[in-house]
Amino acid sequence: MKEEDNISKLFERLEGTFDVETPNTNHENRFLAKLKQQNEQQEDATLENDTAKPVILFTWWKTIAAACVLLLGLGFFIGTNFNTSGDDTQLTFSPEVENSQMYFTSLIEKELEKVKAAEDEDTKELIQDALTQLNRLETDYKALKNQLIEHGEDKRILYAMVANFQLRIELLENVLSQIEEIKLFKNENTII
Repeated sequence: MKEEDNISKLFERLEGTFDVETPNTNHENRFLAKLKQQNEQQEDATLENDTAKPVILFTWWKTIAAACVLLLGLGFFIGTNFNTSGDDTQLTFSPEVENSQMYFTSLIEKELEKVKAAEDEDTKELIQDALTQLNRLETDYKALKNQLIEHGEDKRILYAMVANFQLRIELLENVLSQIEEIKLFKNENTII
């Protein structure tokens, strides 16, 4: 009952503030015309949306296609730059490291050509032993390169790589000097 009392008090308090005027004539017709106009606008909007739906779907497919292309490109990039299964791992180093590597590699190749050119029966065993040692140093170099890939351009690893190149060059220079000694000794023996 208290609720009914509260509602009754509310109506008593608001009495005289209610809008009880009757609408103007033709009010209903104007209201229906506005509703009809609003319905027509909504129908036009839905027709426009119906024609826009394929564009939305097409945009949706373009987004998926672009994402697939990006993923494939990223996969290709990672596969080519970080493939550690092959012997010649593709990794870009700083320009100084690459220049040093090219310099030492060219020196080693030149010295190796000289050693191979000097091979004969007297020096064959010496050269085979040197090539075995070079292969060991090359294996060590590949291990250092893998460490460099894993740990980044650590100066200690870079110094070890340079030392490896220097050892190979020194080995080849020693072999060349021993070949020269063998040839001199052979020439002295043929003269006597």
